[in-house]
Amino acid sequence: MRRMNSEGIERSKLVDALRDGRLVSLARRRDMCLLCRGNPVTDAGLCEGCLANLTDDEIHVATPWIEGVRP
Repeated sequence: MRRMNSEGIERSKLVDALRDGRLVSLARRRDMCLLCRGNPVTDAGLCEGCLANLTDDEIHVATPWIEGVRP
């Protein structure tokens, strides 16, 4: 799924953003989804709609955020 809002990060860069963590922390502080800029966001920095449409690779990297393993 491609991002709906050109203000969000490119979908191809999502895995890297989730691994880095700085963008996730920023998205959580701003309460704006990394991909679509919608709100509210989960602990992974994604809104529920975008979180539901993650690929297997993306969900694998997002899971530590969702489970609270990452700060």
